[in-house]
Amino acid sequence: MTPTQPLVELRGFTAVDPRTNRVLLEDINLTVHPGEQLLLLGASGAGKSTLLDAIRGVVPHSVPLNISGDCFVAGQPVITKTVAELSRTVGNVPQDPHASITLPLVEDEIALTLENHGIDPAEIGSRVHKLLASVDADHLLHHRTQSLSGGWVQRIATVAALAAEPSVVLADEPTSMLDGAGVAAVMQVLTELTGDDGALILVEHRLDELADGPGLPERTVVIDGGAIQADGPTDHVLAKHAHQLEANGVWTPGVRLPVYEAPIIDDAAAPLLRAANLTVRPAPKADPVVTNINLDIRAGERIAVMGANGTGKTTLLMALAGLLACHGDITGRPPVMVFQNPEHQFLAHSVHDELRFGLNPTERTEAAIQRLSTAFGIDHLADLNPFRLSGGEKRRLSVAAGLLAAQHRAEPTVLLADEPTFGLDRAATTTMLNELATHANSGGAVVIITHDHRLAQAWATRTITVAQKALI
Repeated sequence: MTPTQPLVELRGFTAVDPRTNRVLLEDINLTVHPGEQLLLLGASGAGKSTLLDAIRGVVPHSVPLNISGDCFVAGQPVITKTVAELSRTVGNVPQDPHASITLPLVEDEIALTLENHGIDPAEIGSRVHKLLASVDADHLLHHRTQSLSGGWVQRIATVAALAAEPSVVLADEPTSMLDGAGVAAVMQVLTELTGDDGALILVEHRLDELADGPGLPERTVVIDGGAIQADGPTDHVLAKHAHQLEANGVWTPGVRLPVYEAPIIDDAAAPLLRAANLTVRPAPKADPVVTNINLDIRAGERIAVMGANGTGKTTLLMALAGLLACHGDITGRPPVMVFQNPEHQFLAHSVHDELRFGLNPTERTEAAIQRLSTAFGIDHLADLNPFRLSGGEKRRLSVAAGLLAAQHRAEPTVLLADEPTFGLDRAATTTMLNELATHANSGGAVVIITHDHRLAQAWATRTITVAQKALI
């Protein structure tokens, strides 16, 4: 590669799913030079992740799409390189960080990348320590990856992807599960790594937090329906295309969620779910993450659970769902749980069957499925395997299935949802919050985990913070 040669270049690149003839990318022309940082904006399902997959060779080498046009990385045609060969140049921070974790220990996960790229064994230990420290995770060196919260997994997956100092970094929503400190740390690592010689292509929905903190990349590309709609300086693109971006449901700085009316909660009524003197451990011999918790969840409530990464939010919800052994008492109606990782929830081989799993096949049930799948924008995906959907589509499917299960219980119940809006654009987030609120207003209740303070302020009837093994 010459000094003036682009690190990434696509010319008339088109990708079509041969099974459905769905055009996923259409006539993409994109050039990224050394030193550039680029923000890739678009609604859920617009083609952002597919574009990143094309740059790192997953399309077409692992995902067999029909392609035409050209895609070059560091001057070399992607079609002539394997994904493994491209990984020396392209680092990928995935939308689903759990999917990239392969080894049981944190230190081994990061060291594996260095070993695969032929780093001197004498240097590996110090580099692992330095990488973990860069995202405030050096205390996790000897921890098991399986025991980490989603936010810590995201930090580990990020530094593991960047360990070999690739020239091109593709970051697909790298802050979706992070608290405020994690957002700042990860964005600093991404920015420092690329510097003047590398390139960063960033997909991100949390633009307000980036704008208020680390700052937005100087260049923005907007993709819609698999085609590039705008490409230029970020301030110019956001100003010129603001109305269209908002119409498409894309998050833009300053755009707010609607404020949801607070219902009247009958504090004298029996709670739908009660935890009394609850102490929870993520594993039998582990230290407790919450102790002596007392929590009543009543009909109509919309509760947001917040807290720093690793404080025990997911562990608490898993215990309330009866999925973790705990000390203390949990009484009330059995709740429904939507997992943080949608793939851990899928049980069927098609979207159609996933939505109907465990439900009685009645006209009322079918009407509810049709209404919710249309509202969530997944009705056209009925015949697809849930594991082949985009990250946003998987998230919407998992929450839709959870809502349907909760709504069709004999009695109204509590829906527990672990970060139900991560990876979603503004339109999908608003629709989801509307549906969750409808469930609460219909005699049920909803408890969600979120790191989005604006969301909690607009939607929740109360917010609980997990800190120092207690609820605040």
